[in-house]
Amino acid sequence: MKPNGLLDLSPEQKKLQNTAREVAQVLRKGADQADRTRRVPAENWAAIKSAGFFGALVPKAYGGLGMGMFDYSLMMEQLGQGCSGTAMAFNMHQMSMSLMRGAGLETVNKPKYAHLCKLTANNLMSAVASEPGGNALIYSTLNPSSYVEIVDGGYRLYGRKQFGTNFEASQYSMVMFHVKDSSDSTESVFLLLDTKMDGIRVEDTWDTLGLRATRSNSVVFDGLFVPEDQALIRGSDYLQSLLQNASAEFYHTFSSVYLGILAAMIDWAKHYLRSRVPRGYAQPVAYHPSSLQTIGMLADRLDQARLLIRQVSLTYDRYGNTPEAFYGFAKAKLAITNALMEAVRALPSACGANSLYNKNALPRLMRDAMVATVMPPHMYQERELAAVGAMGLEMSNIQPPLS
Repeated sequence: MKPNGLLDLSPEQKKLQNTAREVAQVLRKGADQADRTRRVPAENWAAIKSAGFFGALVPKAYGGLGMGMFDYSLMMEQLGQGCSGTAMAFNMHQMSMSLMRGAGLETVNKPKYAHLCKLTANNLMSAVASEPGGNALIYSTLNPSSYVEIVDGGYRLYGRKQFGTNFEASQYSMVMFHVKDSSDSTESVFLLLDTKMDGIRVEDTWDTLGLRATRSNSVVFDGLFVPEDQALIRGSDYLQSLLQNASAEFYHTFSSVYLGILAAMIDWAKHYLRSRVPRGYAQPVAYHPSSLQTIGMLADRLDQARLLIRQVSLTYDRYGNTPEAFYGFAKAKLAITNALMEAVRALPSACGANSLYNKNALPRLMRDAMVATVMPPHMYQERELAAVGAMGLEMSNIQPPLS
């Protein structure tokens, strides 16, 4: 699908947007309850799969929809308005296949990449790399300390992962491990695991501020054996490589989820303010200057962020991962992050204390916004990347902040 312009969508894109909007209606129904009970809403996955979206980013040559970033952003903005927890987890569903493409798996082992694509189009997937002790402000700490021992016929797995988004609900997961005793501290192997294998322990640690329906729990390995054929790819410096070569999938895709959260917050506030008529007055509080100022400001931020996200998505689709696209991803994510934080600050005052009761969607959306935007690269890194791009600096020359 080729867009006619940033706002003038093609008939096919309008159809995609409408289908995603219909799916979002299903997602919205159980969003509050799923958050409250920290439950993975299985009905949401059925609706997304029924719409044919599981293979959204899987290339057409491998049986998927082969969406570009522009079309994917249209879809994710709608899904994010339904249930941000499900939208975040669905984005992680795409990660295994997308990141392995960025790591070069298609070139190194095309049959294995084709198998991964087929799994993604037909099964719920997850990807787990984060660990305790890692800090998104310092990329070197994100290299895994969990490790594999190389044994006859395969690997034995040891260590703890955290933020295992959707691991329990997924059928397969891509997990990253350091290779023990390697002379290269960054040498890693990505393994494709059946999440129901004996020897995998999930610890229920994900009781956090927001996005509770993602169930991003800890996953523990203590000697689990996996055969060699479950290894996807092995090599060094993958985190830096993926930041550069798979930046669209690695973090730009999340910007559209955030866009959906912001759109849902503003939409909820508009309806709420129009429904509130103060005692003794004929007009709803929507006409109050504070309401007009708040909604006007946030509508402006929403449009700016949407245009940035669509523009850089279009640039990437047309020209590839050019510097304009790479640094544009950071600017777009920074714009929507800033807009969400403004909404979190402004809407409680504009809507009043009654809006903060948990019977309303606003508290959940605010919590989800706070947690979602920490997804790396978060605000501080986005600013740094935007500055590097603006000044034409070399990223490799930026010194580590701590010794």
